[in-house]
Amino acid sequence: MANYKSRQERRQAEGDQLPKKKRPFRFFKTLLSILLVCVLIGIIGIGLIIVRSPSLDPEKLKTPVSSQIFDKDGKRVTSLFNEQDRVNANIKDVPPVVKNAFIAVEDVRFYRHPGIDIRRIFGAALANVTGGFGSEGGSTITQQVVKNTLLSGKKSITRKIQEAYLALRLERNYSKDEILELYLNRIYFGHRAYGLGTAAKTYFNTDSLRHLKVHQAALLAGLPKAPSSYDPLLHPKAAQERRNVVLRQMEKYGFITKEESQKAQNTSIKDGLREGKLKETRVHEAYLQQVIKDLKQLQETASFDPYADGLKIYTNMDQHAQQVVEDALQNAPFLRNENKKLQSGTVLVDTKSGGIRAVGSGREKNVLSAYYASSNYRQPGSTIKPILDYGPAIEHLKWDTAHLLKDSPITVNGSTIHNFNNEHFGEVTMREAVINSENTPAVRTYLEVGNKRTVAFAHNIGINIKDASPAYAIGGFRRGITPLEMAGAYAAFGNNGRYTSPTTIVKVVTADGEEIKPPSVTKTAMKDYTAYMITDMLRDVVKSGTGRTVNISGLDLAGKTGTTNFSADLRKKYNIPKSAAVDAWMAGYSTSYTAAVWTGYDNYKDKDGVHYLTNQQQQYSKKLFKQIMSQLHHEGTSFKKPDSVTEVIMEKGTNKKAGPYTPSSQRSKELFVKGTEPATVSETYTKPPKVTGLRATFDAGKNEVRVTWDKVAMKDTSYRITYTVEGEPGNEELVNDPTFILSSPEQGKTYVFSVTTLDASGQESDAATTSITVKRQASSTPQQSEPPKPTQPEPTPNREPPQQPNEPNQKEQKKKKKKPSEEQIPETPPPAETPPAPPETP
Repeated sequence: MANYKSRQERRQAEGDQLPKKKRPFRFFKTLLSILLVCVLIGIIGIGLIIVRSPSLDPEKLKTPVSSQIFDKDGKRVTSLFNEQDRVNANIKDVPPVVKNAFIAVEDVRFYRHPGIDIRRIFGAALANVTGGFGSEGGSTITQQVVKNTLLSGKKSITRKIQEAYLALRLERNYSKDEILELYLNRIYFGHRAYGLGTAAKTYFNTDSLRHLKVHQAALLAGLPKAPSSYDPLLHPKAAQERRNVVLRQMEKYGFITKEESQKAQNTSIKDGLREGKLKETRVHEAYLQQVIKDLKQLQETASFDPYADGLKIYTNMDQHAQQVVEDALQNAPFLRNENKKLQSGTVLVDTKSGGIRAVGSGREKNVLSAYYASSNYRQPGSTIKPILDYGPAIEHLKWDTAHLLKDSPITVNGSTIHNFNNEHFGEVTMREAVINSENTPAVRTYLEVGNKRTVAFAHNIGINIKDASPAYAIGGFRRGITPLEMAGAYAAFGNNGRYTSPTTIVKVVTADGEEIKPPSVTKTAMKDYTAYMITDMLRDVVKSGTGRTVNISGLDLAGKTGTTNFSADLRKKYNIPKSAAVDAWMAGYSTSYTAAVWTGYDNYKDKDGVHYLTNQQQQYSKKLFKQIMSQLHHEGTSFKKPDSVTEVIMEKGTNKKAGPYTPSSQRSKELFVKGTEPATVSETYTKPPKVTGLRATFDAGKNEVRVTWDKVAMKDTSYRITYTVEGEPGNEELVNDPTFILSSPEQGKTYVFSVTTLDASGQESDAATTSITVKRQASSTPQQSEPPKPTQPEPTPNREPPQQPNEPNQKEQKKKKKKPSEEQIPETPPPAETPPAPPETP
């Protein structure tokens, strides 16, 4: 019985003797099952993507459809290219050197792969892992044909799968040369040249591709990557560098010899190039060039070909505004006889939406670039002060517009900074510094706010600065900014502190109805009190400051001027006048539009000599600005003060509220961030003392009333005397001495005289009064007015209030006052006695 085991115990013992199952095998079996399921799902997914791929439509492959441009109201403006000007190239007419140029730079294994290039795909995949999806493309020429003809939409894995599938199908249905012909006839070369044949005609004025030389073929092959950037007419240096890249690739892969490559690289980019600017007939060319530039940015996230996909491109263009801008730059009377090298760039945006309404680039008609509007980086001068100095000071330090700033030369990093005219005022308010565009207060403001906060503030409104220094505070940039950036930044001030990145594009609609919109960049860039306080100071710039010539009656307008000057070394070297300028700016806004205008020369020195803006030419930016804005505004609304801002009447130069006797000339309306208003009231000015000893006497012998009073012991005092006759209004006189004589008064009438004291600032005392009745007199005994009732005499101040600075001299005031007329002082005295009146008849 000792070995007895229950049934359950026997089963457990038998189980322990069985061999253990291998758990790793179970794990790998599970993993393999999961992987197989994933692969199956992937295959199904890829299959669905392939099934949904478009068909190989021969018409779409061969016939590009130009995209249409619409304005802000949905009206058609133009197309991106004219189909009538198109020249298709037959692959049989394309010489090997031209084919090889494109193959070397676009797809060197074109004749060896089946439509997709595995090596290229893995290379692109590695780049995308390190730089994010879309960082680098692995597309072959075949895939590019598919992408540009059959597919559209955002870059995605789905589109890449369809692209690869359709490329393989295309290779089975078309020969390599046919595919290459499709590619060469669809790509864009700039200047509205679509296709290789059109490009050869456009750039080299040839109808035969066989006439193209190696360096010319390389130039054309390098253009499709970035037609505007590598434009040999506008950017010859960049075009030459790109051409040489293509030549080195051709040498690398054995298409040309080293000697041929070197010879071609040493050839001038202008060799064989069509001279002069290309003829254009398309309307609003500068704006359309900016549209193309914005489309290129949009293509970074969406795949489409604006020159072949038949897109509908809806823009922010205001055709009337665009025409106004073009007319100003091309036909302004003051520019007609100017140096042709004097250029201008203008951008007009909607203050609220940030949409670009008009673009002006250069003074020539049908200009082929938006360069002067959006790519011409120039030093901004004083237009940067609201952006880098005073805006950040209000935003971060809550300065008020009456904040006092030192105005004297300042030395920073070994350089001494002065105001533009070397005049300094010791101390000015922030408002005065902005109105008069003083430099030294701006630099001190920048230093007090700090580099980090000023740069961040500028970045929030679209001005990207990497290496700011105190010189930036007054516009001394290394790279500069463009009119487009300037307009976007100023619009934020006019839009209560909200910034929207300016763009020409509202949306792009593809042929199949898909809408593609640019990424919206709208944000609150600053507090509303910062925006309004800057706006209010810039209003005064236009009303009475450096921008007063752009003032438009009835329009609430804010703006800032800016100029940049030559260094002392350059002035001395080239004998340039001290008053000459390199750049001139005017940037400003209403509640509807914001405009930034730049004028200047491409280079201050070229083969024709030294170029600079004279005093007269420095006014052109302001004149253009006013001409544009006045034609666009028939009526306008005013900027509204937000609840975060408080108005306070301040006494100038005191940081105190104006007192009851502060003269109007020393009062100014200033703005404060709510809660930071001053509590102290100024006592600088007091009420002048009331005159004492006022009396009036009538001298019958001289027939005059003499009014006298005690002289007030106060410097630069004058007196205002008024009188009435029997309650009827009389006259008013200003006198400097305590005496007044009224000649030939009416006998029997009562005269009431009132006298007040006026101090140098124009403040007036309470009035002292006396009266006298001129009785009919038979003798020459003088008549005196009744002495006034005994009153407590008012104390006379022991001190003389100092004359305030910048107050008008009292003598100058007297010159403006009315003097007694000659009729009031008779030449001969009246008889000593007045004859008695005749008796009344009963």
